Amino acid sequence: MIRKLYPEGKKKAFNITFDDGVSQDARFVMLMNRYGLKGTFNLNYELMQQEFEWVHESGLVIKRLPEWMVVDLYDGHEIASHSLTHPSLDQMPEDAIMYELGHDKWCLSQLFGCEITGFGVPFDYYDENVADCAKRLGFEYVRTSEESYSYRPPEDPYFWAAGTYHVMPGFYDFVEGFFDTEEELALCQIVGHSYDLDVMDLWAYYEELFRRISLNHDVISMTNGELVRYLKAMSTAEIADDYIRNWSDRTLWFEIDGSVVCVEPGNRFELK
Repeated sequence: MIRKLYPEGKKKAFNITFDDGVSQDARFVMLMNRYGLKGTFNLNYELMQQEFEWVHESGLVIKRLPEWMVVDLYDGHEIASHSLTHPSLDQMPEDAIMYELGHDKWCLSQLFGCEITGFGVPFDYYDENVADCAKRLGFEYVRTSEESYSYRPPEDPYFWAAGTYHVMPGFYDFVEGFFDTEEELALCQIVGHSYDLDVMDLWAYYEELFRRISLNHDVISMTNGELVRYLKAMSTAEIADDYIRNWSDRTLWFEIDGSVVCVEPGNRFELK
């Protein structure tokens, strides 16, 4: 029996993708770092420049992080675009969509000194036209605002439904179910904002969750970009009755009759 695995021979992947780049990210990133986890943070460059702030319905003042803080803060994590100014993309002309996505992508790449390959959709609106704009701008994936409540990894990286938002009623059950699921290449993706942890008093919950993840030998922490690139490589694997061939440029991992094996890029592994 052949089972596809994540890097390092892990059966499951844990993924955090938070939006907006707010002041609570400083505490949240330190918490992730404490437990050796990685996340994807979706930023709006122009709102960062403005140090934009607003009042949550709870009365909490939400503040965007200033540019001078973010490069060091997010070191070791993935930065993705969340559009330049966080508009609803509904009814926007194509040239405006291209500017919102493309200019944010370019500005963030200059600021962080790396290629920005992901886009997290602001608000709820997303369609084929926006997806086409993202593809033309060189994004490798788009995480939408739709929820899947599924442990299956995304089949189409340009229509990647969020696993669950931590503000939704099914959040706790979804996370607990992840530890028990036998789904191949199971993925637990949590989407949200770090200010929700203040509003909902979730800090202790997340610390315990991160501790559990860090101690679970079946789970690997991956960013959105790492997930998409690994899954794309895995999709090219040729699995026959007597061999596995890795056509990609990445090492792929499998469990074969209870034993974990890795197949190096371009190599063929013979099945006995």
